[in-house]
Amino acid sequence: MTVEAIDDIEKWSKKLSLWRQDALRRLVINNDLTNADIDELLAMIKNVSGFSLDLSPPTPIPFTKSLFDAGKASPITLLGIADVENVNRLVPNATLRFCPKSLTVVYGRNGSGKSGFVRILRNACRTRVENSTKLRVLSDAYAGSAGPQKANILIDVGSGEVPVTWSPGMPTSPQLMQVSVFDTLSAQFYVDGGSQIRYLPFGLALPYRLNTVCLKLKEILENEQRSIIGDKISLTTIVFPVARLTAAQSFNQSLCKDTTDSEIDEAIAFSNEDQKRLDELVAILSAGAAVVADLKTLIGWVESIINECKTVTTSLSDTALSTLTTLKNAAVTAREAAQLAADKLFTDEPLPGVGSESWRALWSAARDYSLNEAYPESDFPVTSIGDEPAVCVLCQQPLHPDGTARMQRFQKYMDDTLDTAATKAAQALTVAVNDIPELPLLYASDFADRIEQIRYRNTKLADSLEMFQTSVLQRKADAQARLAGEKSLSVLPLETLHDEMNEFLQKLKFEKETRVKAGNTLERENLTKEKAQIEDRKVLFANRVKLVTRRDLLRVNACYEKALAEVQTRGITHYANQLVDTHLTSAVVKHFNTERELFDIEHLNVGLSRKSDKTKAEFQVDPHTKLTKLTSDILSEGEQRVLALAGFLTEVALTEGSGPIIVDDPVSSLDRSRGSRVAKRLAEESCNRQVIIFTHDIIFFNEVCGADENLGIEPVTISLFSDKDASGKIDPSGMVWKGLNVSKRIGRIRNDLAPLAKLLNTSPSDYEYKIKNLYGRLRDTYERVVEEVIFNEVVRRGTDVIQTQRLRCVALSDAMAIRFHDGMTKANTHSHDNPAADTVPVPTPEEFEADIVALETLVREIKIESAAAEKARPQMKPKK
Repeated sequence: MTVEAIDDIEKWSKKLSLWRQDALRRLVINNDLTNADIDELLAMIKNVSGFSLDLSPPTPIPFTKSLFDAGKASPITLLGIADVENVNRLVPNATLRFCPKSLTVVYGRNGSGKSGFVRILRNACRTRVENSTKLRVLSDAYAGSAGPQKANILIDVGSGEVPVTWSPGMPTSPQLMQVSVFDTLSAQFYVDGGSQIRYLPFGLALPYRLNTVCLKLKEILENEQRSIIGDKISLTTIVFPVARLTAAQSFNQSLCKDTTDSEIDEAIAFSNEDQKRLDELVAILSAGAAVVADLKTLIGWVESIINECKTVTTSLSDTALSTLTTLKNAAVTAREAAQLAADKLFTDEPLPGVGSESWRALWSAARDYSLNEAYPESDFPVTSIGDEPAVCVLCQQPLHPDGTARMQRFQKYMDDTLDTAATKAAQALTVAVNDIPELPLLYASDFADRIEQIRYRNTKLADSLEMFQTSVLQRKADAQARLAGEKSLSVLPLETLHDEMNEFLQKLKFEKETRVKAGNTLERENLTKEKAQIEDRKVLFANRVKLVTRRDLLRVNACYEKALAEVQTRGITHYANQLVDTHLTSAVVKHFNTERELFDIEHLNVGLSRKSDKTKAEFQVDPHTKLTKLTSDILSEGEQRVLALAGFLTEVALTEGSGPIIVDDPVSSLDRSRGSRVAKRLAEESCNRQVIIFTHDIIFFNEVCGADENLGIEPVTISLFSDKDASGKIDPSGMVWKGLNVSKRIGRIRNDLAPLAKLLNTSPSDYEYKIKNLYGRLRDTYERVVEEVIFNEVVRRGTDVIQTQRLRCVALSDAMAIRFHDGMTKANTHSHDNPAADTVPVPTPEEFEADIVALETLVREIKIESAAAEKARPQMKPKK
């Protein structure tokens, strides 16, 4: 079976991933994988799952069946228990030795200490119980604290005796897990808990053991994933003010492990221009008719200010200011020249100042009066009207000849070249003064408010316009100073803002049009969508770190998910169960049914069915009824006990190797008929493996020993006893008298006889006392001969069973009967109380020796007669 199974496993392994092949290889070589093995397998898994590793994992080595022999468990022999401390009432340093081969039977009455030794073994070895806490081992419950509990369990794995230290709570030794223990606690499990074949034949166990490794690796990976990933992905969730269909939110939702940095940067791109547009959209969507009116006003102001700026750049430029200085200087020079000429011309005039500015103003006023009102039809100056002298427009008196001549001299002066030039220069200067622009907008009190409106939209332009205003104010003041003939002032450069202002004007007009359109439902919807796109992109921009962190976590998490997929056990479990069904299930059911037949319980309507999980194959007892799932609800205690034994023996027969078994009081609640079958079955099992039995039942003890002897096996027997101080003491004399068969009783009598020859010479009274007791033992042996030899155990004392088929061996000739009678009579004579007349002499040691020889000879010859009788009665031989 094993070879076929390992061939199937090798073929199956080639379909597995490389790390699983390597894991199978390691499991074949070692019973238990080390932490280093687990780390290396984990590194292999992470490597194929996309993790970034500091060190490269080892190269996987495939599994081959050539490794199989190296991985088989070494057979174990249980040699005993030694150095027991603080367990129940067991004597300090209690020791119990077992027969390394075949059968050991440990007998002891209640309280003799058997349970103490069994409790150690069931705790240290493989014992099937539902609740492991029931395997607890106590110290002496009625004594004070006695220190730690411990013991050495002596084993041999092929290289001599090795102690395995045991104390409660220690991990179970792998070698001791080959030892199976059956007792009252485990009996219930085999009835209701199922007969789990935990240690499958080595090849069949490999897939289940691979599952165990997968589960271990899964636990490690899940713990790492919880530690590294945990809820960190959820912590990187970006919360948008409103859930809506925008490119930013779609990108956020679709972010995955494959998202690149460039894709993130593209999705979150957000500039100052975007912020301006967002502010603009907010303003547009929040504005009403009043805002549109304000924009109209601002547009008109900007258009006007553009014109003012255009005028200023011409009239107050550096060239224009220089021209004003030139005009002022020319006018002053021309007037000074004309004034000088007038001073020379009008030296003899009665009044001074002719030709001065005030005089010229007077003359000009007189001329205007003459032309407009006094003499509108005549050229100025009017000196006569016809033949009569004209009236002077200044003094309103008729002009006399000298007055007329003076008027004519004045007019001539005014028509003179120098005065004309001076007048033209003065007129040019006046024109220049009048041409200085008023600039009502640049000088307006609301200029600062307008600047703030511009600043809201264009800070740079607002600053430039403020600087422009300052420069204009300085230049106008300088122009006025120049025209007044004052010293020129320091002024700022005059920057041309024409292009910037016109560009800004176009944006204002576009904004106004947009705001007007915003009143349109469709247009407003488009603007709202645009605003939402920019707002959500701004949210992404502010959370770039979260996006990158989440992407990185998703990458690592994807690696963990891939790694966890690598350690899934479903496929392995399916194959493991299939392998068990192919190579084992039929064998289990067949063996279980054979055990039931041997125990005479095949009539019980129960069976076995496989019920496996990821790490083990279990064959569960099925009560074949819908009324209950528990077999114990149906069967009697005795039926449960023998059914449990059948399950236990099935399990140990089909598990790996031939590990020892320990059976504690197996016939509890059994009748003598089935007890006899159990004794025979355990004796047969001792031919296949080491069997250790603990019992308090002397009849069962005799049945086991007798069954072993019938198989040609000499069992090792141990007798335990207790006293008021402690339990677990070994009787150095061996088994109690009731437990000895004829042969052992004769041997015991011979041992006790040996020192009596010397005692006869030193103390005849003590000799008489002891020889009388030995004859009593001899009489007991004759009685045992009747049961064991003459009637071949057809009837046994203490049992209600009569094995009639054994009558085929019963044959007692007259001569043998007489010899038996004579020997029994002598034994009675010397063992009973004799009269004081001392008519019965005390036998010598030599006589007693002769009586023993006579019994041995009688037994041997009766057996010869029995064998002849059996041969002559073939029809009475039991049919198989």
